[in-house]
Amino acid sequence: MNMGRISAIFIKEAQDIRTNMNLLLMFVIPVLLTLVYKNFIPEMPDGFALGMGLLFLATLVGMYVPAMTIAEEKEKRTLEVLTLSPAKPAEVFVGKGLLTFVSVLLTMVVLLLVVGSEAGTLPVIVVGMTLTAVVCIFIGMLIGLLSQNQMATGVVGMPVYMVFMLVPLLASHEPQDFIGTLAGFLPTHHFFQMLRLTLDEGQGLAQMGPQLAFLSASILVAFLLLMVVYRRKGLEQS
Repeated sequence: MNMGRISAIFIKEAQDIRTNMNLLLMFVIPVLLTLVYKNFIPEMPDGFALGMGLLFLATLVGMYVPAMTIAEEKEKRTLEVLTLSPAKPAEVFVGKGLLTFVSVLLTMVVLLLVVGSEAGTLPVIVVGMTLTAVVCIFIGMLIGLLSQNQMATGVVGMPVYMVFMLVPLLASHEPQDFIGTLAGFLPTHHFFQMLRLTLDEGQGLAQMGPQLAFLSASILVAFLLLMVVYRRKGLEQS
């Protein structure tokens, strides 16, 4: 892969997002939600507000932003220009995904600075967010490929967004019912479990082998699904 072409796609994506208020709003929502839950809802369990904000950040931004950017370019037919340029499809995916990935990590830093967190929890938060963000970005790209335009990303993606965001939260209260069983198949649930274990119980990465293994496997599965859909639909098709 050519780093120069990846950098050019990264810069192009940054310029596009900077002028898109809908996408910029996605980065603000997790911070606002966390502040509301932490400061205005009484008897909130320790760490729950921050864990919820990080979960929303990974899912809402990680999936929504790449889905919208790919669908937007398909709608404007600018992806055809990219595919006809020297940039290879892998470079297009990396360049587009890299901006979302960096943005998620930067927003995570802002969230931690605003809300606060003990230094001992940072390794778990950073590693968990890194792995979960990669999974969500792949799924977001998959949604973008399956959507004919930006509006369609809501139809295609909203059920996915809701399941990945809400099921882990619901399963934390009722872990033994159907919701709890469904949550076991979701990478965001395992990320949320990591957050609860470190924020509430002070556990470190050494105690989170099952969660780390599941997230790593989820990255592979999401990547393979993305490649299958790409080979069937391509980047340029709408």
